[in-house]
Amino acid sequence: MSLKIMHTGDLHLGMKFNQYPNISTELENARYQALENIIREANRRNTDLLAIAGDLFDRASIKNVKIKETISILNGFAGDAILILPGNHDYSDGVSNLWSQFKTEIKGRMLILDQEKIYLLNDFGINAAVYPAPCDRKLSAENRLGWIKNLTERPQTNYHLLLAHGALAGFSPDLNDDYFKMTEKELLNLEMDLYLLGHSHLPYPKKEKLSGYKIFNNGTPEPDGMDCSHPGSAWYIELNKKKEVEASRIKTGNYHFSDQEAELNSLNDLKNLIDKIIDSEAKTKILRLRLKGELPRDDFAEKDKQLARLRENCFYVKIDQNDLTIKINQELITEEFAENSFPFQLLKELEDNHQAQYLAYKMLKEVQQ
Repeated sequence: MSLKIMHTGDLHLGMKFNQYPNISTELENARYQALENIIREANRRNTDLLAIAGDLFDRASIKNVKIKETISILNGFAGDAILILPGNHDYSDGVSNLWSQFKTEIKGRMLILDQEKIYLLNDFGINAAVYPAPCDRKLSAENRLGWIKNLTERPQTNYHLLLAHGALAGFSPDLNDDYFKMTEKELLNLEMDLYLLGHSHLPYPKKEKLSGYKIFNNGTPEPDGMDCSHPGSAWYIELNKKKEVEASRIKTGNYHFSDQEAELNSLNDLKNLIDKIIDSEAKTKILRLRLKGELPRDDFAEKDKQLARLRENCFYVKIDQNDLTIKINQELITEEFAENSFPFQLLKELEDNHQAQYLAYKMLKEVQQ
């Protein structure tokens, strides 16, 4: 009989989005909705085990009402057991009371993996041993695999699973070695059947489906910024009797971030760009758009109508138009300013510097009004 696992982490419940004041509440709530999405997908697949590889919460100080809300969502999991590993944001240091509060609220099926010891899952009907590497602080130059390396014997079980939180060398950025860094070789030397990691907000491996691989980083199930362009996901993993692995990435996110830049030469360029954006799940898109280029005067006058259409169709849009200007040519200058006038001469002198020419034109038009 195979072991079915839903692997997630880095939900960062309680994360604030002060940089998006107009939609901050929606983005905060979306992280709880992502957890609900994970539970629903896990139940649909009759999953045995839900593994949360760290940073369930964004910090170690969470209001008790939010802890209860989280537990209520987790209680919707229909499988046999839920494993929760403290990460570097919701670390277990014996001082903060997050996990002690959590433990007073839970029943039965949930295990908080805050100790460096082997957790046997036999009481939950799962013939497996779990080896956790919990974080006890936010930053560390050393990972927490040492106690596992020093084990002299292991229990006789069908499966040996490792849960760890930290940067995977060569994949997760960790330039100063601050984030419990570990290597693939170091992990594989521990001779586990499966390695479930958390920390990086990108999924690893990058493929949507794969067989025979043992090391997985969950990636965040709900995107949290412009550097997180994927739609949010979790890993569904099956481990069969022969300890062969089949895995697929499951979409779990509610919103997605998109950071785009476009150069425009006509109103049609802008229309085509907006049509393309609207056709790509615009209702859940948080878009940062930088526009540059030069538009003919009449096109420039019409651009705001098109941009309004974009704002109406996207969940959230922030547009930078500082490098988008009116195309100023001899015909325009002659049409709008008397020959040999100061504005005429000024704009002629600036014709080799389009940015300065546009700014001068804009100021001159403001003075005319």
